[in-house]
Amino acid sequence: MKSQAYLLLFLFFFTSGILIAQEVSIGERHNFNSEILNEQRSYQVYLPPSYYTSPQAEFPVVYLLDGDYNFHYDSGLIEFLSDSAFTIPEMILIGISDKGGKKQIENSDPKKNADNFIRFIQSELKPLINRTHRTSNLDILIGHSKFGILATHYWMTNPKDFDVFLAIDPSYWFNDFEIVKRLENLLQEGFNPSAKLYIAQASTEGMGIDELVTVLEKETPEHKNWQLNPYPEDNHGSLHLKAITDVLNSVFEGWDIDRKTFNSFKNGYDVINHYKTLNDKYNSEFLLPWSSLGNITYFYIRKNQPENLNQLEEGILAHFPSSLEEYKIQLANNYLSSDNQDEAEKLFNACLIKNPDSYKALEGLSKIAVSNKDIAVARTYLEKSIAIAKEKKVRQYYLNVLHSNLNELKKN
Repeated sequence: MKSQAYLLLFLFFFTSGILIAQEVSIGERHNFNSEILNEQRSYQVYLPPSYYTSPQAEFPVVYLLDGDYNFHYDSGLIEFLSDSAFTIPEMILIGISDKGGKKQIENSDPKKNADNFIRFIQSELKPLINRTHRTSNLDILIGHSKFGILATHYWMTNPKDFDVFLAIDPSYWFNDFEIVKRLENLLQEGFNPSAKLYIAQASTEGMGIDELVTVLEKETPEHKNWQLNPYPEDNHGSLHLKAITDVLNSVFEGWDIDRKTFNSFKNGYDVINHYKTLNDKYNSEFLLPWSSLGNITYFYIRKNQPENLNQLEEGILAHFPSSLEEYKIQLANNYLSSDNQDEAEKLFNACLIKNPDSYKALEGLSKIAVSNKDIAVARTYLEKSIAIAKEKKVRQYYLNVLHSNLNELKKN
């Protein structure tokens, strides 16, 4: 009887655990029928945190070949770089699924179905993504190994489709170095695309990268539209995340304003011009990093430089309107930490008038209510903030903070 009781107790807790378990997923999978490939195709989509909370913002897109293999860790890397390291803007990631086996090899082979697969990407997939998502004008294509061949072949045949191509330890030896020989002929005929090809090279021997780079060095020694990034300490697989990190950081060099750069700025207009240069390069409006907005507004408040704050707001309104709410939130938070409650409250309320779903503004008003010892009002603001944050798919770590603050309020 005792053993039966233990078994029943175990089953109770085990089944209870199943009932309360929640699925944690990264991205969404979509399917559509491709007329060009005459089959159903799949792709995965990762959307950054601000996609749901900044409804006017547009985002650059990274297209990932062999998406089923690389999507999960590459999406995590992109979110880390954009929302934790703050070295790149937030981005959409599209993982292009493959069919595996023979078809996968044929679709990456320039002598077989690669051109048809490229037509599928340029004529069906990219237009679909642009119709269904808020995309900017910057597109990046990434391929590893045999898909590095496809990325390079794409750059050679349709370079205007993407602004940046990354081939990670590509198998240029394939088809008896056919792509190396063809590139040499192309370059001698005047091939000179504006899009840039990055080649990441691991310690793997015999990949044909040295041979292709020799051709590039000979025909285009100025390195204007190509760059080799060697990783002699890495193998064919371990360089993957490093290669993507280095290329994205290179594309958005200067996105994270370091202290030396900031100290060189004379005023708020210089901050705007710094980011505007990066935006204009790709004819896009990227969301400004909230961390930089927070640090810069804190500095101007602490140094009592309202003219620079005015210049900053004027520039954001003119060139980065999608970042205006986040600017005001960061400014309000810094006023609040500087004991200027009145200015903070004005800004939080202004954000709510413009966007009733501004969960950060509600969170800020909750803090003001707490400082005024109006706990009931503080709870109301915070409960509404949490409800909106959940609806907007705010990341769990932020929800944890909001819930923790609410639990503290409930103790009063």
